[in-house]
Parts: sequence; structure tokens; C-alpha cells
Amino acid sequence: MRKLSSQKNLYIGVDVGGTKIQASLITGLGSVIANYRCETPRNGSVVNGSVANGSAVNDSCGNNLIGRRSVETTLNAIEESIRILLREQNRTLNEIAGVGIAVPGVVQQETGLVVVTPNMNLSGVELGQRMKDRLGVPVAIGNDCNLGTLGECWLGSGRNTSSCVGIFIGTGIGAGIVFDNRILSGAGQAAGEIGHIISQIPCEHWRNHINATKHKQGIKSSKNSLPELSRCGCGNYGCFETFASRTAMERFIREAVERGAKSVITDLNGGTLEVIKSGAIAKALKANDKVVTLIVRYAAQVIGYACLTVRHLIDPEVIVLGGGVIEACQKFMMPIIDAVVANDQLPSAPGKRRILVSSLGDNAVVLGAVALVRSVHGSNPLRKTHRIIPKYPQLHFMAENVIHIADEPYTKDFFILSDGTIQPRLKLPKKNIHGFRLKDIRTVLSGGVDLIIFGSPCADEITLSEKCHDYLFRRGIDYRVLPLDEAVHLYNTVTVRHAAVWHFS
Repeated sequence: MRKLSSQKNLYIGVDVGGTKIQASLITGLGSVIANYRCETPRNGSVVNGSVANGSAVNDSCGNNLIGRRSVETTLNAIEESIRILLREQNRTLNEIAGVGIAVPGVVQQETGLVVVTPNMNLSGVELGQRMKDRLGVPVAIGNDCNLGTLGECWLGSGRNTSSCVGIFIGTGIGAGIVFDNRILSGAGQAAGEIGHIISQIPCEHWRNHINATKHKQGIKSSKNSLPELSRCGCGNYGCFETFASRTAMERFIREAVERGAKSVITDLNGGTLEVIKSGAIAKALKANDKVVTLIVRYAAQVIGYACLTVRHLIDPEVIVLGGGVIEACQKFMMPIIDAVVANDQLPSAPGKRRILVSSLGDNAVVLGAVALVRSVHGSNPLRKTHRIIPKYPQLHFMAENVIHIADEPYTKDFFILSDGTIQPRLKLPKKNIHGFRLKDIRTVLSGGVDLIIFGSPCADEITLSEKCHDYLFRRGIDYRVLPLDEAVHLYNTVTVRHAAVWHFS
């Protein structure tokens, strides 16, 4: 196994999706320095100056070149996104310790082979070796949902745990399992496909036959007596994804409206129900739309029972819920999910188990990709022996509410991020200048935080809003609001990963 260079502390994480590619420059601490995004090439894009639009394009021997050329186009796009990112940051590949790449579908992590991936042309491609040859640095390849979960375990809501399951509710439902600080991929590299767990059995109930015999109706088993289930994109019937994904909600909403139910969702979604965005669903919930409320409540209950299934099967310390639907509708959905799980009647030993919301958002996958390339090359950041501890500045509280850092006085509001970086706090809340905005909290959350310290001479007048408190609670993050002198003392002595917001006004 080739170990990563101990002299290099920069990595690149790449999230290759069906519509976009995100390349991110990331430190060994997990701080995201910069992102670069571009569209994923589609079949029909320009390849080597010609258009591959699905029609036959053959070489001199009559061999079709569409597949070969389109694969090269995608590889070129991945490589170019990395090179543009580095160029924009005045960096070179010589400074990069490794590159982690996430793709949807089934991936052999050990070999870097993409077995199959939907909506893309990378199936059967040895992506790891191909990109290593192009870039000249260590490369690791993994499934996007697996890596999203790995990222949450490293620096997100699953941090400080050895077992975590991530469930991501979006267009479909993806998931990943981390056990003993490693991705659980399974014998066929397909573990964690929670979206395709069968939630309703697509077969005829035995009672139908008993009733048919009892009443001498002579009814035989037929498809007409099967439950009416939608077919999942995987080809099966009864999948969890067909009941609780955004696509499932779209289908249910369209059905309700077609049956004559009144809803504001059409107006909120730009006059169409073809693709209903998560944001429009959230707005309809806020407007107390009956149709959307009923359907999202149903989906949340299904998700709650899926969490119970996961808990009964492998009992992880944390289940992290993420994806566009959860991000947009968590305030409505999470209490329902919690209630279903809390009503579990199966006895269990006392344990610290939680269901939390993703802390990392769009950066979860690229951070997980970096964690993977570090793990593959002998430096798993989830293990205590390989964690890189931030170097935090020492603070000194002075008279007249002044904080000194390296002999420099600070008298205006500022942040200290989880990696020790200092940033000015440029805007105060308009309604309450002694308050803290959710944006302030999000600013200091990057890089993995166990504790946020809010320091202010007006500490006794400050309480976090319910929105801010709920945001932190749902992500398992502790906080303290303290006078400046006490906050400085706590900041200098606490041993967990921490960040701070300093308020002087």
C-alpha cells in the first residue's frame, strides 16, 4: 500500500453526479478551501470537435465510437474540473496528496472499477486507474451515498461515532453504512441500498385464497388481487423509495390533484406538477396546504419506520438524514420521524442512539471522498490515531472588553472557525443586534464542530432563537453563551473540536 505523502496536506474531493460535477480543494483537517462546479457531459455533447447525438458514428473498421468517445468526454470533464479548481487557487497537482472521487451506482472500491452507474457512461470503466494515470497522484473511487455518510462520520452529524447510517432523501433515496469506522460495502458492493428495501410486499395475501374457498367463489390468484404498487426505477415493486422520495411525493400530489383535491402547490411550483421541487413542497407546508401536508406526513412516517428497520437490523449509534427533501422540510418532518421511532415497542439495552440531520449539506460527499483516499492509503481520519487536530489560537481577555490574539487586539465582532481561522463578523441581526443569526452558526460549522462558544459582554441578555437552537440540536452540536472572560477561558481549555462567535456591540 502506498502511503500518502506526510509533507502534503491538501486533497481534492470530486462529486460526479448525473447533472453536475463538484471538485473541492480540502485540507487534511477537512476545511473546504474552494469549490468548482460544472455540468456533467451528456450524450450528445461535443466530443473532439464533433457532435455525438446518439446516431451511429463509426471508425474506419465500422466500430461504434459513441460509447468510447463519451467516456473520454466525462473523464476529460472530471480532469478539467480538478485542473481549473487548482488554477483558480494558484495550486498545482504537485501539492495534492490524493484525490477522492464519488460516483452514483455500484463501485468496487478496492479496484476503482465502476461496475454500473445510472444516467452516465462510466459503467465498466476502471475510473480509479484511468484518473490516476491522468493526474499522477493517488486516487480512490467510491459510491456517492457511501461517501456522503463517511463525510458525516468524519466531520458531520455522525462524528465521534464508530457506526453510522446515512439516509439521503431526494429524487430517489440513497444511503450508506459506516461500521467500525469503515464503509460497509457488502459482498456484491451493494450494501446500504436502503431505498430499495421492500417496504410493501408485492404478492397476494394468503387470506384471499381462504376467503375464496370459504365463499366458494373459485377465485384464483391473479395480478388483479395484488396490491397496487408503483414500479421502482430498479425494476422491483414495493421499494421504500416509491413511498417516501421526492419523486413519490410528486406522484401522490399529482394523483390527488387529478382526483379533484385543491392545492396551492401548482402555483408555488411555477404552474406545473411535472417536477415538484423540494422548495415548493416546503412553501406549501408553510401555507398549511392540506394535500401536501397529508402526503409529506405520510412520507415522514414511512421514513420513520425505515429508521426503525435500520435500528432493528444493525443498531447504529447515529442515523443521519440528509438530501434535498430533509433539508427543505426538516422542521415539519423530523418531529414525525422522531415520534415513530420513539414509539418502538421492541425492548433494547440502554444506549446513546440518535437520529440527526446532516451537518455538511453539499460538502458531505466531497469530504467523504477525501476521507476515503486518506483511508485507502493508510490514514483513516475517523480513527483517533490518524486525526489531525487543529491548532487553535490562544486568546487573552483584557480590560475594557478587549481580546488579544498574538498581541493583536480585537474589539469588533469576529468568528474563529473550527480550524482556528479568524474571520470578521461583518453583519449583525437587524431586529436584535445582541442576537445571533442562523447564518452565523452555519459560518462556523464547516470543518466539524462539537461545541460552539458564543462570547459577549451582553451574555445575560442573549438567548438563541428557537430556530438556531433546533438547528444545533438536530445536528448533535452543543453550545454555550458566556460573558467574554468565561468564554475566553473555555475556548482556551476545551479539548473537543470547537468554534466561536465573538460579539462586542
